[in-house]
Amino acid sequence: MTETDYREYSEQILNVSVVYNVYRIILPLILLVTYLSSRESSLLGVLDPTLFIQINILFAIYALVITFFVPSSRNWLQSQTVLTGMLIGDILVMALLIYASAGMTSGLGLLMIVTVAAGSIMIRGRISTFLAAVATLLVIYTEAYLSLLIEEAPNQFIQTGILGIILFVTSYYVQLFSNRIITATELAERQAAELIDLEKLNNEIIQRMRTGVLVVDSDHHIVTLNATARRDIRELLGDQSGTEVTSANRVPHLIEEQLTLWNLHPGRQPQSITLPDSRKQLQLSIAFLNSEPDSSIVIFLEDNRQLIQRVRQMKLASLGRLTASIAHEVRNPLGAISHASQLLKESDSVIPEDHRMIDIILNHCDRINRIIEDVLDASRQDESPASKIELSQWLQRFIDQYRVSHELCDEISLQINEEVTVYIITTQLEQVLNNLFDNGLRYSQKHTGRASLHVEIGIQRQSDDAQPYLHVIDDGPGVATEVRASLFEPFNTTETKGTGLGLYLSRELCEANQARLSYKRSKHRGSCFSIYFSPPDRNVI
Repeated sequence: MTETDYREYSEQILNVSVVYNVYRIILPLILLVTYLSSRESSLLGVLDPTLFIQINILFAIYALVITFFVPSSRNWLQSQTVLTGMLIGDILVMALLIYASAGMTSGLGLLMIVTVAAGSIMIRGRISTFLAAVATLLVIYTEAYLSLLIEEAPNQFIQTGILGIILFVTSYYVQLFSNRIITATELAERQAAELIDLEKLNNEIIQRMRTGVLVVDSDHHIVTLNATARRDIRELLGDQSGTEVTSANRVPHLIEEQLTLWNLHPGRQPQSITLPDSRKQLQLSIAFLNSEPDSSIVIFLEDNRQLIQRVRQMKLASLGRLTASIAHEVRNPLGAISHASQLLKESDSVIPEDHRMIDIILNHCDRINRIIEDVLDASRQDESPASKIELSQWLQRFIDQYRVSHELCDEISLQINEEVTVYIITTQLEQVLNNLFDNGLRYSQKHTGRASLHVEIGIQRQSDDAQPYLHVIDDGPGVATEVRASLFEPFNTTETKGTGLGLYLSRELCEANQARLSYKRSKHRGSCFSIYFSPPDRNVI
């Protein structure tokens, strides 16, 4: 038996020992009361009354001391040798009481059964059988001694032999049943411990899941939820104060609407919910927790941004394949048209009035070619995974390289409000910033005569969510109000030479990296284009 098993076994026999100690206290008191109340008719103490009374008093005192006045008595249970010695002492006391009462005729021999049974429960192994042997030998010895001591003593050897058999049978079956009970108890305790560990593991997994898990009752009150669901509910409520969401709360109105519709049509797929002031969408999956009529309902809140990211990556890949497949077919005739137009322009037979028409053809050929180049550049798939970057250091290097490679660049200032770490495909971020820088510097130069930009990075804290951002602010006139609604639409441009794909493809590349590109008018300058990155510290299982 290992140390752990024995410690668990000691805990199990503690209750049995407590009951047996109570039995030790009560037994001598009952025997004394019985003897004193019916001294003339009772067989108790008939041979030696003084010894009978003394043994009972000493036994009662011994039991009281063991039970109440020995603080280390519990530790004795960890020593089978001490426990065996105490039980053998009890058997000796029973033998002396039997002797003082003139043998088996008093009926005290049956008390041996209780002691042997208690020993078989508290002591595991063959030593408990040894107790039955000791008890049997003492009863036989006592009866033999009395037969020599008392003239015409009654012959009780058959009863003594039967008692010995009963003691051995009791020891065997009590051991058998107690071993089964102890084994079952140990198994139940191990299974209970495993269930507790499994429950802790499940709770830890659920709390760390990126998917929100929300359990509500039939009245749509929150029963339990994990950390992701708590954050999503705060965002749905527009709560910036960090108020704790508890079971006292009802689910938000938008989720309750979907729950009501789902209760009416359980097979219906709930609609996605867009969070306020965010492009984040929550897709609900609803199911009953069990088959009971008033069962609680479990709701999974799935962030659609990863799905949208994969869809946009696929869309960009498809766009790239489509553009690459038609580029050859378009460029060949386009090149022929452009080349023929140039030759026609150089011809002496063309009248001056037709030169304007030829310039229009050449300009539109160049514009079509730029559209093809823009789409090809933006839709080329970078197979490298997203990398973790310190945005301030990476951005400083990018700005230095940009200044060297671009002539239209008088000033680019960088303001670092807070150190930012993001996960992103850096080549795609370069494409986005190249486009934003080109546009911003061009409009600043047109409006003020100086090509300048202000770049700002930091972390926007909303409720318990921290979202890194990057602002690109120019000194231009800003975007007209009537144009803002279609600012990120493809082929939407106010420039005669522009393709109208730059901002559209920049937004697609941002969203393919779980980032968001938005526009707002700067308070003190011109246009402000902001990239809001996905928080890099979300727990992922």
